[in-house]
Amino acid sequence: MQHKRIERKALVVGLVVNILMVAAGTIVFFITGLKAMFLDTAYTTISVMSGLVAIVLSSHTVRVTERYPNGRFALEPIYAICKAVFTLSLLIFSLVDAAQVAYDYFVYGQGERTAFGPVVVYEVLTVLSCLGLWLYYRRKNHSIRGSSTMLVAEENSTLIDGAISAGIGVAAIVLVLLPDGTPFDFLHYTGDFFVTAMIVAAVIREPLSVLHDAYVELVGGVHEDDTTNAFVEEIAQRHLPRGTEYDRTLIFKTGMNYTVDVYLTGEGPGPGGVIDLDDLLARKRALEAELKRKLHIVDVDFVFD
Repeated sequence: MQHKRIERKALVVGLVVNILMVAAGTIVFFITGLKAMFLDTAYTTISVMSGLVAIVLSSHTVRVTERYPNGRFALEPIYAICKAVFTLSLLIFSLVDAAQVAYDYFVYGQGERTAFGPVVVYEVLTVLSCLGLWLYYRRKNHSIRGSSTMLVAEENSTLIDGAISAGIGVAAIVLVLLPDGTPFDFLHYTGDFFVTAMIVAAVIREPLSVLHDAYVELVGGVHEDDTTNAFVEEIAQRHLPRGTEYDRTLIFKTGMNYTVDVYLTGEGPGPGGVIDLDDLLARKRALEAELKRKLHIVDVDFVFD
């Protein structure tokens, strides 16, 4: 189960990094009271909680029981869907909350000057941490041919977290350097809203993308990764049963589990066009064994349509 060990190790590393960022972010939020900092810290908190769930799932989805003879890999796209929904909810809540502050200022003239304190230093460190963690996730997932749905979800989550931190940091620098008495004075009171709005607009596509891909996996849609598809098709054509011709291959992915349907045409060499069953089973097992070197868990079916 090398693929699962790689996945779990990456998830544990991410969990530790996110816990450290949550602790630092909470301190900075209480010092400044920034809505954007709340978004940043709350988002990383979600990453910590979901990371704990992901580590547990990584150990359990692969286990086979009498009731679940093929494992419980459907829990992995369910995890990705839940995380994407929580992320979207947080983005929308943070935007509405920050918009209320801006509304009070523009309509009623009420508001407090934004204080940034140690925000810039914190965000620089956070952006560097997120960049390193994102590259780490990508490298680990690439080593298992991108088969981990949960690592894909964590990659997207870390990318969003880094974008949020970068946006807050840049805005903080601009607003700290912005002099008083200019036409842009209102930004000292409403800049938090504009920063939050720009962050939400920039990153909302990522959880939507994860939501779409996880949904496709969960309902049994065809896998769309061109590299994996080309790899499987090339191997499949080297393991065709005698007396058959290759038609097409359909690949279905649920979590880290792949189902490969190899469609065949043609008649067998024996009387009445009979296919040699022993040869058919031998080719199936050989194909599964070769694919498992790269794709971890594979079930191959030869389909005569």
